[in-house]
Amino acid sequence: MLKCKICGTEFPPVKERHYICRDNGKIRLVTAFGANNEESLFDSFDCPMCGCQIIAQDRKRTYCSVKVEKEADET
Repeated sequence: MLKCKICGTEFPPVKERHYICRDNGKIRLVTAFGANNEESLFDSFDCPMCGCQIIAQDRKRTYCSVKVEKEADET
């Protein structure tokens, strides 16, 4: 069960309401034009009562060994 820090509503984390949010450490207009990767990814849900964003946990990126092999072949 997740609990909203604003209104106190407890609700189950339902798969259909899950989404991934990101934070690249920038704000305002700079965010739209930045080419850098996200610094952090989060598993998130919205509170069904007040709509606040609830961050469940950090999300790690998957490791892709194909990219590493290509870089090794180029050198």
